[in-house]
Amino acid sequence: MAIKLPSFILSDESRDKISQIFQFGQKVAHFGWIPFVLYLGWKSTSNRPALLQLLTPLPSA
Repeated sequence: MAIKLPSFILSDESRDKISQIFQFGQKVAHFGWIPFVLYLGWKSTSNRPALLQLLTPLPSA
């Protein structure tokens, strides 16, 4: 006996909206991965520099 999966009938507008949501999610994951990993590394260290020191290109004295 085969298990029948539910089939959903979606309108074209719903399919387009779902596609846009997935595309947005892919972009967020693509461009947010490295900053997220850097943030995790920054949070896990005991000697945290200030966020302003990380963002400025000039060395701090």
